[in-house]
Amino acid sequence: MEVTLGQTYQNPFVLDQEWEDYGIGDPYILRFNGKYYLYCSTKDRRVGVKAWSSDDLVNWRYEGLVTEEPVSEGAYAPEVVYWNGAFYMYTSPAGKGHYVLQSDKPTGPFVKKTDNLGFTIDGSVFIDDDEKWYFTHAKFGGIMISSMPNPFTIEAGKQLNASLGHWTEGSMIIKRNGRYFITYTGNHVFSRGYRVNYGVNHESPTAAYTIPENNPILISTANDFNGLGHSATVMGPNLDSYYIVYHNLMGRSAEGPPVRKLNLDRLVFNGDKISVLGPTHGTPQEAPVMPEFRDEPSQSPSDDKWEKIHSTDGGEVLLTRIGTGSEYTAEYNFRVGELGDAPNSLETLFAYTDSENYWAVRINGASMELALIHRVDGIETVVSTKKLPQGTDFTKLHAIRVETGKSGSMIYWDGLLKIEYSGEVAKAGCIGYVWPLGIKPDLRYTAFSNEFNGSSDWKVVKLLPGTMEAVHGIQEGHPVIRPGITPDGSDAVNLSSKGDGLRYPVNIRQDASYLLAVNVSRASAGSTILVETNGATKKIKLDSSFFAADSDWTKIPLGVFELKQGTQWLSLRLLKGETTLRYVEANLTVPVPEQSVVKPNQVGIANRFGGEWGWADYTVSFEMTMKKATAEEAGILLRTTNESEFKDQVKDGFMGYALTFHNGKVNLSRVSYENAVEEASGSLTFEPGQTRKVTVKLEGPTIAVYSDASKEPLLRWTDPNAFLNGRIGLRGVSPDWAISPLTVTR
Repeated sequence: MEVTLGQTYQNPFVLDQEWEDYGIGDPYILRFNGKYYLYCSTKDRRVGVKAWSSDDLVNWRYEGLVTEEPVSEGAYAPEVVYWNGAFYMYTSPAGKGHYVLQSDKPTGPFVKKTDNLGFTIDGSVFIDDDEKWYFTHAKFGGIMISSMPNPFTIEAGKQLNASLGHWTEGSMIIKRNGRYFITYTGNHVFSRGYRVNYGVNHESPTAAYTIPENNPILISTANDFNGLGHSATVMGPNLDSYYIVYHNLMGRSAEGPPVRKLNLDRLVFNGDKISVLGPTHGTPQEAPVMPEFRDEPSQSPSDDKWEKIHSTDGGEVLLTRIGTGSEYTAEYNFRVGELGDAPNSLETLFAYTDSENYWAVRINGASMELALIHRVDGIETVVSTKKLPQGTDFTKLHAIRVETGKSGSMIYWDGLLKIEYSGEVAKAGCIGYVWPLGIKPDLRYTAFSNEFNGSSDWKVVKLLPGTMEAVHGIQEGHPVIRPGITPDGSDAVNLSSKGDGLRYPVNIRQDASYLLAVNVSRASAGSTILVETNGATKKIKLDSSFFAADSDWTKIPLGVFELKQGTQWLSLRLLKGETTLRYVEANLTVPVPEQSVVKPNQVGIANRFGGEWGWADYTVSFEMTMKKATAEEAGILLRTTNESEFKDQVKDGFMGYALTFHNGKVNLSRVSYENAVEEASGSLTFEPGQTRKVTVKLEGPTIAVYSDASKEPLLRWTDPNAFLNGRIGLRGVSPDWAISPLTVTR
């Protein structure tokens, strides 16, 4: 079947009435009653907060200034949460503490409700399933988190390990499948290396976060697209997908600071791991998919979408005219009114076959409970109940979301998980409402999508260059998912029989050569797989010499493939042996010249770079002279990408490898900005005035270092999560060392 994108969009966005000569910085999106509301930072010394609305995350309408309170002058990073009829805005005017503003509409007007609460910039609110509130904000060395006894009070907090090694800001917490995910940004908003990391834990918003190895999830330091950060995450229109919104830098404003532009990319999940299908820039991308059904029936539902009948109990029933699949997500937004002691106030229906057979979520006004109901052949069973939040006001808009499939059902009240049912529902049917006579509910946005628990993640068209999770491939043959067996808590896929495979719908950014690689288990060594793309096939044996001896998983290069811009299928099939696969990676690559002399001089002073990002396997030779005895270090950089130099960021602003010479030792470190780890070392002594020739060979995930004419390496290391392409560079500024120009050969 042909891969198509349907409706598309393209980053960056240009919106009507953006702040002139300033753009959209620090974007935040609120989803409410099926619509999206975008807020951004206010231009310095201007008053008011601008907002836009959208039905689909792509087409935005300007809503004007949602507040003109004096404290909104230079309002940094406004965020809005909805709770029990009120919208609360949290913002820091020019970074001078925080204020809370309140409105009864997402478009305002928001009115100041507190004095200055203090704290540094970028406040963000998270409400947990137990209805406890938390406030995070920026800090040097890591994000701070505080408890909130009410929407207007922020208690003293503690520092999280969500850190980018320096100033860290732009945080947000979401909860999905029992996991807390925090995203955060650093180091400086005007730095090319501004980037987004994430962490995950299973305990609480305040617990220690594991920082997975695929960080950062958003980074680009390219001349035309850099400074990516201050993100927010929001559920997509199909009720199953998630999107990350962020800004990039674009030139300079007349007042000095860079202009910032709005961007949106798809997030995908795999167990404890999240990935961004991007960042994308300058090419059409698949727009967010809308649900199969959506409407606002209010009190006058249209006959073409709804059927209204009387129930056998004397109540009113409203049903969709089309039904769901067997696994789906449904959402119901409504106001009920004054309930008093009414025991059966409103039921949201799903898996509805007839009046005798259906499932429902019931609001019990007398007990202030939410109940999961199953009706079979007219006999009703209360499967589970849960107390509603204290003080719930039924005259205000509330939402119930039902996620149901073969693995169970989850019932959410205003975005908070209240009921989990492990039994199988997984039954197609209509959705709708039932209410007793005399009650006139105001039924608002109602929708369902035939997606459940991230099922849309494997359907979405994947972007290349980029990374694709094995579990997000369309399975062929009899692959088996192995849950949570990888170091980052993600699931892997086992291919054990000839013909077992995975297919991916992909969107190729440009005509180019792409280096494909797979991250596979050690037991996969020696297996043969078939890669097919553009109608061409290539058999590849997973070279056992590439596997790291001290790791259960290694990223193995498959070779270079010529891919054409646009959409197509990419597939991997097992031909021989057995393979357990974590993910597939594709990066742009360019040929290494037969021989080239490089004098690195770009980006920084302590670290200078040269060559091409797309270089993969190569050999680097150079002469190194210690002019006099010194304790200073010097060295070279290998396979570097995303280089950045800025005074207010971590010292090592790049991703790649550093080979340093110091006190008779040669050390190889793996560097990803704030994460620099020495991985291997060897001995190499210098006498004052002595010159030695050093040769470094990079082949696949293995790096070997030789000195002079020796055939035995000083050190050899195989990186299980290797950087497979990148530039070369020089490290250090000590006048006591001299390094010749670098000779690069294939």
